[in-house]
Amino acid sequence: MSPTRLRKVGLIVPVIGLVCLSASGARRGPRPGAPVGPGPQRPANPENPAELQLNYTFLTPGKTSMVKFTVLLPKTIAARQEISAEYSPQPSKIFNRNGSRYAEFVFRKPKKRFRVTVKIKAELSRYDLSTARRKGRQDNDKDLNLEPFLKHEKRIEKDDDQIRKIANAIKAQTKIDTVRQAYMYVLDNMEYGGFKEKDLGALDALKNKKGDCSEYTALFVALCRADDIPARVVYGYTSDYKDTPKHAWAEVYLKKYGWVPFDPTRGDQDNRFIRDILFHTLEPIYIYLADIHTDQLVGKGNYYKYWYWGDEVKVKESVKIKKTSAPPRNPR
Repeated sequence: MSPTRLRKVGLIVPVIGLVCLSASGARRGPRPGAPVGPGPQRPANPENPAELQLNYTFLTPGKTSMVKFTVLLPKTIAARQEISAEYSPQPSKIFNRNGSRYAEFVFRKPKKRFRVTVKIKAELSRYDLSTARRKGRQDNDKDLNLEPFLKHEKRIEKDDDQIRKIANAIKAQTKIDTVRQAYMYVLDNMEYGGFKEKDLGALDALKNKKGDCSEYTALFVALCRADDIPARVVYGYTSDYKDTPKHAWAEVYLKKYGWVPFDPTRGDQDNRFIRDILFHTLEPIYIYLADIHTDQLVGKGNYYKYWYWGDEVKVKESVKIKKTSAPPRNPR
């Protein structure tokens, strides 16, 4: 696998009457390398155990009266992942908002150096187009409001004339064939261009024909939306990596199956047969975090954010993930 790099972005937010600053931790994932061998003949692994450890080390060398830290958490999702978590120290609160899960930590009169650790145990189930076709719909979101996933927005420029022209050209008789055409268009016209400090979006990907996982996914989502197919960017982790597991991929809403994941970055292989396999099948290596393109709590595409009152605070993030062995099944 090619290394996945980490981008960090600092945001400064003044608060009247206080010296309050904030900073965010952001995600980047490049093109993965050659596939690990998924194919029609390979049996699905329904439970792929993984352990994720998130460490955040805070340095407060000056006079800081308080630090507030919010981090995105994975949550249990039917047919995708079973999640359990341990925290050190215990968070001030754990809460859900807009479909995402967060832990908030508050430190008053913090030490000069302190750490927040979140340990996640995940049972990952394979879920992809092939699985959806075999098992049928796995969620209960039949009354979901899909309008937010059809709109034009910053960096998903689905109403741009060039993107609409391409979307019209690739539109097929069925929605799933249109999705496949959008997926293949991205692979035929994009080249992995290495890590970018900024999230450049769909239109930039179309013009420059280069990008990382953000641009691959944004262009794919924009083309789907331009053809009136609900689609969204998903942020999370993968258990198959070398450097950092942070990654972005896509989900497309198909009436018969609900939300179905696709990863155009991983699918960008030279062999067209492998491309087609990776359109239909994904290994159970994805830990889902969020599908909000602009998260007001941690920022767009970010995984955490912190605020401080007083002198500057710095944070060092460490993300470790490993696959573990599945426990033996009970004999019947």
